[in-house]
Amino acid sequence: MAKVVDTKERELEILNLVVEAYIKETKPISSTHLCQKYKLPYSSATIRNVMETLEKKGFLSHIHTSSGRVPTTKGFKQYVECLKKEEIVKNYPVELESYNTIQDNGQIITNALDALAIKSGYASFLAISGKDHKLFFRGARFILEQPEFEDMRRLKNVFYALEVKLNQIEELLLNYFDEQVKILVGDEIGFDEISDCSLVVSGSGKAKVSYALALLGPMRMDYVRAVSCLQSIKCQLESVIEDTL
Repeated sequence: MAKVVDTKERELEILNLVVEAYIKETKPISSTHLCQKYKLPYSSATIRNVMETLEKKGFLSHIHTSSGRVPTTKGFKQYVECLKKEEIVKNYPVELESYNTIQDNGQIITNALDALAIKSGYASFLAISGKDHKLFFRGARFILEQPEFEDMRRLKNVFYALEVKLNQIEELLLNYFDEQVKILVGDEIGFDEISDCSLVVSGSGKAKVSYALALLGPMRMDYVRAVSCLQSIKCQLESVIEDTL
């Protein structure tokens, strides 16, 4: 007896694979490419039909100059919902140099944020709330390396936010002291200038100071890498942050 295929499950499977392939390859994904890359048990025609359905539902969009499709904001949001964030935290550990050789806590934090930005490939932030507020920010140069920001309008918008709206970004981060990882996609961030981006954030409100650690990158962010790098650095900074304020 033939196995009954759940239509919704197959749609979700194909959507997630399209997003994963697009994250890695930064180009529209075709049904043929998807079939060959992941050795799927469906024909290319079946995958194409599923992708057409996903497009009609608003999860994918079709670029007229290509036979492939790319995820929409709705598609990325659906993909993020499916991520089991607690299972991916050890995929990309970030090793920091020994704290014993550095006396200044501010320098330790700066070095950690540099390491986080380099390992993840995205801009890193740390907002701390204690006697007063502090915001540390590193890795803006990595935004320039993302193909999305070859579009000068997008690039100007992002740098406007980073230069003019850092205080608002700090206020945003100070709302995320939850230990769990939160991923804000596009308009969920709340800033028009970075509505083409995603923000991965996780914090802590247990210590004598509260803080939120975050990564900002394009919506085509490697979320698995970002979450893993973020959590790796966060675990190593706990004691340093407590002593900062």
